[in-house]
Amino acid sequence: MEVFFIIQKYTPMSSRNDVANKIFPEITTTPSELMKQFPKRANPICSRFAPSPTGFLHIGGVFTAFTTQKFVKQQGGNFILRIEDTDQKRKTEGAVESLISSMKRFGIEMDEGPLGANGEDIGNYGPYTQSERKKFYQIFVKDLIARGLAYPCRMTEEEIESLRTQQTRAKVATGIYGNYSLYRNKTPDEILAKLTEEENATDNTGKKYIIRFRSAGEVNKKIVFDDILRGKVHMIDNYNDIVLIKKDGLPTYHMAHIVDDTLMQVSHIIRAEEWLTSVPLHLQLFNACQVPAPKYCHLAQLLAIDEETGKKRKLSKRKDPYANVEYFFEKGYAVQGILDYLYTLADSSFEDWQKEHPEQSCFDCELQLEKMNKSGALFDEMKMRSVNNEYLSRISTDELYDISLHWAKTYHPELQKLLEINPDYAKSALNIERHTEKDPKRFYSFFDVYNQLVFFFDDEWEKLHDNNWRNTANPEENKFTDYMGNPIKIPSSLSKENLANFINDFITEYEQKLDLNMTTQEWFDQLKEIGKNYGFAGNNKEFKEGGYIGKIGELAMFLRLQLCCSGRTPDLFSVMKILGKEKVIERLKRM
Repeated sequence: MEVFFIIQKYTPMSSRNDVANKIFPEITTTPSELMKQFPKRANPICSRFAPSPTGFLHIGGVFTAFTTQKFVKQQGGNFILRIEDTDQKRKTEGAVESLISSMKRFGIEMDEGPLGANGEDIGNYGPYTQSERKKFYQIFVKDLIARGLAYPCRMTEEEIESLRTQQTRAKVATGIYGNYSLYRNKTPDEILAKLTEEENATDNTGKKYIIRFRSAGEVNKKIVFDDILRGKVHMIDNYNDIVLIKKDGLPTYHMAHIVDDTLMQVSHIIRAEEWLTSVPLHLQLFNACQVPAPKYCHLAQLLAIDEETGKKRKLSKRKDPYANVEYFFEKGYAVQGILDYLYTLADSSFEDWQKEHPEQSCFDCELQLEKMNKSGALFDEMKMRSVNNEYLSRISTDELYDISLHWAKTYHPELQKLLEINPDYAKSALNIERHTEKDPKRFYSFFDVYNQLVFFFDDEWEKLHDNNWRNTANPEENKFTDYMGNPIKIPSSLSKENLANFINDFITEYEQKLDLNMTTQEWFDQLKEIGKNYGFAGNNKEFKEGGYIGKIGELAMFLRLQLCCSGRTPDLFSVMKILGKEKVIERLKRM
């Protein structure tokens, strides 16, 4: 009896590695080989500021970058600027250059990044722009596919929306996970067949795919992780198969973050509180990539009051003009004043420290991440004005002059002109009453510098004076508004009729007796003596006794309005000494 054997050719089943090679045929390097290409850092402390070039620099970004720089420099570590531009649709032309320029203005300096004169990279761990690191991400994702931890997915928007509706009706967690992912459980053979079909398609009907992470997380499972600021954090684990590589071949933020922080050897990630909920996912990805996770510190958010609801909310680029750092520059705030204010939000003890160290800046105050404020801080512009006022009042007049001029060159050409005409004269005018017991601390912004200077210069004084006396808002009530917008009511004793009766005689006598070498008290006593001759009482008691047209303060107001064109000015006698006797008398004679 003959036995016949039918011999069938054996075809081995495809592997995940075959899938990885099919998707990324040009990638031959492994993650471990790639990591060896970058030198080990001498100092293990390293952090980064990683903004997206999608528009103006957010004040919250300044807060994060400033905090990160302080922490890193205290440890002698490295600070990286990394540009996260994987969302090419939102990328704004010139945003990177603007961002770097703004950082420099705040004294925030990075060690590595696209910081060269022409935007070239500085450092050994680049490229520092994510769109230029595409191959690095593919190396890591290919490895994940080969190990069964990632897979191509072709779910359409319609399929995803239908799935969400189905899950909502079933009252289960929404998302793409487990059996709810239509492509998660495809075999390598099925995946390869579809890839080949798309590759051979001639009518361009083949679907493009994305790459998803195969999460090992479970729905409703909680994990615990450490945060430098917040301590032990309990949070629901990630269970979603999130996107790693988009259809354009670029990674999502989550995947890029893992690869970049690994290759750049980032030890500490300091970022906004809004990213706290992403930590479970990121820890999964670090674990999947078989690399250690850095330490995290999530800073409290800057908050605003929503005008519609009256409730606190995150500071918004769209709703809040002061989210843009340029807003503060246009308002005339000093860089150091802005930073001081941000530091008060970060550390409630900073104001006390500053009082004890008036000659030092916030850059000198030691930062302890674990002691920073954990809850969101409500942005308060009035408080910022106050902090800025303290800074401008604290610095020397030379410093005030220098930073005012620097600001004016960009934002206030009229102030720039006044400061440059005669620097010593301008400094003398700015120095009135500063750092004395009676220091009124006038400067809340650089616009106040202009307001204090403008009337010292003859050409500007002419314009202000003519406007005051010829264009009163309510002449029948004897009211007008000065050049700063402050309302002034002219006392009846200074009406044009009364002024006409004594002005020439008064100025003649005053010109003879005025001595700018007197003390302030001697000058005021003399003014009271002369004033009595023209019907102005030396005090309230004398005025009540009768026989006077007004009080000495009203006569002083006349001098102030004539010399300074405002009722709110620095010490009047100090102003007169800087103007000089000749100019004082000349201005008093002008009606």
